[in-house]
Amino acid sequence: MRPKIIVSTIIDSHNYGTALQAVATNDALMPYGDPCFVDYCRPQWTRKEWRRGQLRNPNFFKGLCMLVAKYPVWIKSEGVFRSFVEKHLNLIDSAPFINGGHFDKKAVYCVGSDQTWNIECNNGIDPVYFLQNVPDDCKKISFSASFGRPALDEAESALTKPLLEPFSAISVRESSSVSILENMGLRGIALKDPVLLCRPELWHELATHVPASTESYVLVYMLNQNSEMCSFARKLAEREGMRARIVTFNPLKRAPEGLEGVCLPKPEEWVALFRDASYVVTDSFHGTCFSLLFEHPMIVFDPPKFSVRLKDVLADFGLADRRVSEDCDPMHIAAEPINWDSVRSKKEEFSGEAKAFLDGVFGVSERADV
Repeated sequence: MRPKIIVSTIIDSHNYGTALQAVATNDALMPYGDPCFVDYCRPQWTRKEWRRGQLRNPNFFKGLCMLVAKYPVWIKSEGVFRSFVEKHLNLIDSAPFINGGHFDKKAVYCVGSDQTWNIECNNGIDPVYFLQNVPDDCKKISFSASFGRPALDEAESALTKPLLEPFSAISVRESSSVSILENMGLRGIALKDPVLLCRPELWHELATHVPASTESYVLVYMLNQNSEMCSFARKLAEREGMRARIVTFNPLKRAPEGLEGVCLPKPEEWVALFRDASYVVTDSFHGTCFSLLFEHPMIVFDPPKFSVRLKDVLADFGLADRRVSEDCDPMHIAAEPINWDSVRSKKEEFSGEAKAFLDGVFGVSERADV
């Protein structure tokens, strides 16, 4: 009998990486049972709290104007990501995970991936993401969960340790998180982001109904305003005789000059943009991951902060030289070939590590393909 796997991960953010990591987690767990995802929205991400947040501006009139300007965009963004989550994940009620209640003792309860254990993102210890209300005699595991920071202070460690002690197996997304666990006297292993661990076919299946582009283009996926990135993308596209396209997030704003905007594409369309690109210019971790998945040369600019994940994933694949630095011409990076055989070998290695972890958690005899 296939076990039920109940997953608590972030699904409320209007973010491509967040939505796609959840679908990848679902795919990675499917061979072991029937994944269900806790339909949880953090309080600060509800419509009501978002509106209140805009009105907390010290200048009430300015906050009201911002709310009027941003609200239609927020609603559209919510619709894009919520419809994707509802279509691709089996959702279950979050009430017992918030307030306590009945739990299936035969199910496996899983946390992750994403920054489920980042108290800065989640406004403190979130009981849903730590399975706090799930009885300790239930089986609890984590799959590529993240603290989101290289270290925890003593107070946070003291709060976190008793919540993680009942877990029978812990895997985290960064090696620094392994050190955090060790400092709490807990054991864990590092696995990659689930988008790199699921079946490679998933991404082609997801975008199969999106028509392939008939023209070559340079794709810009930029999470932080950077005129240098846009300027470089235009020059690269001109050199290669291609268009330059950029993912944008606000239909009320024009795309940077010389770039063709693709505003709030559906996640399936976002995946297809990477599938069909000839080059990718990005400052995003998941933008880099999907460049690797579809084997398109990427030129990676550091974001203003939180660049560690970008550095790590490129180093993991032996591609640290794809990062733009002060003494390196990005056009030179674009011209350098990538050993895709080596990248494929690394992907297989990382997938094998995840399979070994999950085999150990569930027992090979419990896998659906056995």
